[in-house]
Amino acid sequence: MSAGETLDRYRSLILDGLREALAGETQLREILRYHVGMADAQGNPANAFGKLLRPSLVLMTAEGLGAEARNALGAAVALELVHNFSLIHDDIQDRDDVRRGRPTVWSLHGIAEAINAGDLMLTIAMAVGIESGAPIAGALARAVDRMVEGQSLDLQFESRVVATDQYLEMVDRKTGALLSCALELGGLCAHAGPAVVALLIGLGRSIGRAFQIQDDLLGVWGDGDVVGKPQGSDIRRRKKSFPIAMAFARSSGQDREQLEAVFAAPAADGAGNEEDVCDADVSWVIELLDRLDVRLEGEKAVTAYHAEALVAIEALPFVSEIAEEMRALVERLAGRVR
Repeated sequence: MSAGETLDRYRSLILDGLREALAGETQLREILRYHVGMADAQGNPANAFGKLLRPSLVLMTAEGLGAEARNALGAAVALELVHNFSLIHDDIQDRDDVRRGRPTVWSLHGIAEAINAGDLMLTIAMAVGIESGAPIAGALARAVDRMVEGQSLDLQFESRVVATDQYLEMVDRKTGALLSCALELGGLCAHAGPAVVALLIGLGRSIGRAFQIQDDLLGVWGDGDVVGKPQGSDIRRRKKSFPIAMAFARSSGQDREQLEAVFAAPAADGAGNEEDVCDADVSWVIELLDRLDVRLEGEKAVTAYHAEALVAIEALPFVSEIAEEMRALVERLAGRVR
């Protein structure tokens, strides 16, 4: 079974859980249903959901450790709601006006109401988590703590040079926290012991690092027709991604000075919008990254974290079919299988 088929196996169950959690007639709940993709901007039924990766991982892990997937549904839904809370607030902070091809909540309803929507999404998530038991609620709370700290670090990086170890610390929080939590929740729902839960958390960290570094490489060198954004798009936005952190670590002299100038705080136009990096500077940064062998080092890092994840899967007491599906999913997330 392919990784995509594995995720699809849990899709209808997760969607049923989300519909139940977000039921209600208030305008704010209509906004939440729009954001997750079950309604359009007019409140009509829609099918614009994302991949539902994190809740699928919860159910997959629980099933792999001998539990019924349905018994982990509350934890899975709670985690997906936490993820969506983070997306609503991320869109506000990044001023992104499109997500999954649709207007973002803040661009439709304003920043104040979007903050309210995100807050309600998180509140519902924690209520669903509490109904699933204290261990589940505790794991969710710890994950939210780490994720928000990671988002704060990411914002801090916009105004300073970032070392690769600092970047990985941010990734472990912003990206890895919910992936690790997904696996941890699956283990808790299957009543796994502390040693198994620790392995699951480590597996999530390895997956998160491989996934994010691969995504960062695609943000510089990816084919726009495949990844949905033009080559160098992350540079154009001055994103302090893994390649840029490595470039700062490896560059010196005039190259370092020019790199600092390109990634300095952007000027604003007459409307107050921050100006993107120009085409010439984007091309220069990509040329510098190539000279410094940054792409090769990034690919080596993805391979290393992918290998760590496979070792963890082998050490976990998954039933054989789930172990194979988990390996396929890790391959996909690490970008080794498109």
